[in-house]
Amino acid sequence: MQLRYMLVGCLLLLVARPMLLSGADVTTKIIDPLGRPISNAAVNICWFKSVSTNDVRRVDLAKLVSDRNGIVKGTYDEKSIPKGEDIWAEVSKDGYGGYGTTEWRREFVLKRKFNSADVDRIAGLRGEAQIGELRELLAGDFEYGLEDPSLEELVFAHERQFRPALRTLVRDPKVGTKAGGELAFIGVPDDIRLFLEHAPPPKRDLSDERWVYDVATALLEPSTEREWAFLRDCANNKYESFLTFAGAIQTLKLIASPRSKHLLEEAGQRNTNTECGACGYGDYIHAAIEYIESGSSPLSDEDIAIAGQKVAQTIKIGKWKGNKPPQYNEEKDKALVTCEFIDGRDLYLPIATFHKVEGKWRLRGVRAMKQALLARAPETDSQADEKK
Repeated sequence: MQLRYMLVGCLLLLVARPMLLSGADVTTKIIDPLGRPISNAAVNICWFKSVSTNDVRRVDLAKLVSDRNGIVKGTYDEKSIPKGEDIWAEVSKDGYGGYGTTEWRREFVLKRKFNSADVDRIAGLRGEAQIGELRELLAGDFEYGLEDPSLEELVFAHERQFRPALRTLVRDPKVGTKAGGELAFIGVPDDIRLFLEHAPPPKRDLSDERWVYDVATALLEPSTEREWAFLRDCANNKYESFLTFAGAIQTLKLIASPRSKHLLEEAGQRNTNTECGACGYGDYIHAAIEYIESGSSPLSDEDIAIAGQKVAQTIKIGKWKGNKPPQYNEEKDKALVTCEFIDGRDLYLPIATFHKVEGKWRLRGVRAMKQALLARAPETDSQADEKK
């Protein structure tokens, strides 16, 4: 499952300063991620009574509704709550993703739900109408299952229609980094360069800044000092994120140039005594350097299937089980290849982006997209691994 969706709960908890729900009189405001008030949103205050081990009952204290300005005001009987019991606030509205929390906030954020049909609809719009709806989509809540296409994959399929609007939105203070992440997934070098010109400085805590990883895994053809500096910072673990750190090391490995090797050596020296080194990332850097020194053949190929196999063998995680059929954009000049790896009970499905350049499929990025814990370890099957 994509990391940005695994972190939705953390995002919501950080929206506003939390307060314990303890007073009988309560007030709050319901807004969307763009800061606009949401009317007719329900805020239910309750607690859960444990009758027995298998019997937990909900006890409602108040059912409140936001007004036209998103304001919620109400009261509840605090004397009816046993000492030591947690009070829950559940926020919801039809068409939005709801949630519950024991922390009361001055503002609660609800995200509008979107699905694949919405993406197709927005792709058919033009001009300001498309930019406005795409902004809503990027600020919203797009959920998908392990076998469903992600938002990135759906946008990729319509990349010709979406790229102009995404390039406009990289300047947007609310969804600019989301737009940049989508452009990084599509993988056009000029788009990534444009985004980096407008991107805010990354924070130390990258829990809500997936875009840093997305860009780090898409800079396979850095041509400016800003791009090289960005990769250096990520590889040196400046942002204290294992995911971003590993993504940058992988990118420097795949670039396989004298300069990328130098940055890997620098990263190895800086991370010798860090937590990353203790977790085996020092070995990862060493393996990346060895790959470059081995003089391995280019990863591009005239056949997309062969190009995908080359990438899978290069980024191998545990046991490679093969690649899924390519997903193409509408013009069939860009493609996505999903690799399937199993390591113990973990299923990894990284996606590689390719562009057809002068008759060959050239790699533009590889990033972790979906991951799942299998019910049991699969039986040994070396069929895919024999394709070397």
